Amino acid sequence: MKTQTLQKSGSLELHHGQEDFSSLGGLPALKSFCKRALLQPSRGDERRRPRGVLLLSPPGCGKSQFCKALGKEVGRPVLNLDVGRLMGSLVGQSEERTRQALKVIDAMAPCVLMIDEVEKAFAGVNGSSDSGVLSRMFGTFLLWLNDHSSDVFVVCTANDVSKLPPEFGRSERFDGIFFLDLPCREEKDAIWNIYLDQYEINRDQQMPD
Repeated sequence: MKTQTLQKSGSLELHHGQEDFSSLGGLPALKSFCKRALLQPSRGDERRRPRGVLLLSPPGCGKSQFCKALGKEVGRPVLNLDVGRLMGSLVGQSEERTRQALKVIDAMAPCVLMIDEVEKAFAGVNGSSDSGVLSRMFGTFLLWLNDHSSDVFVVCTANDVSKLPPEFGRSERFDGIFFLDLPCREEKDAIWNIYLDQYEINRDQQMPD
């Protein structure tokens, strides 16, 4: 019934994948932080329930893949919210779709909610070209982030921090803000070893001159 409700919403997608943290090289601090937050015995207490993380980095550093692997690692479904699909042509439709999507997300708990490239999703939130529709949607989402009591762990990703609304930085909305840099030598080696195993590449082959 939950899956059918999710499909009817139109703005939410359920990720089906088998990748866990073993398929993702690097990011040891972020992996440890999220696993500890989601698997701690006291997470059933609403007052101590984890809320989520905000991930900042240049493109291609593994933010989206981390979120998908996190769901498999902790045994939770991963929902992907497409903010663009919430926009409607009728007066009040966008705001109503936003509220309805958040209700569906609450009903799917416990789960992981991913909002990819959130700075683009809410681009122009302070503009006047849409009569304030996006600002009201943004306000509804921020209020839910701050006050929701459902067991939903929110992972927002952003490539350009300069375009990120400053309201996202409040500590009440996320448990932590992480910057994911380009991989170091040790992380590159770990990633390369994963690909060697995944594609069954001969480790002893000679590299061409």
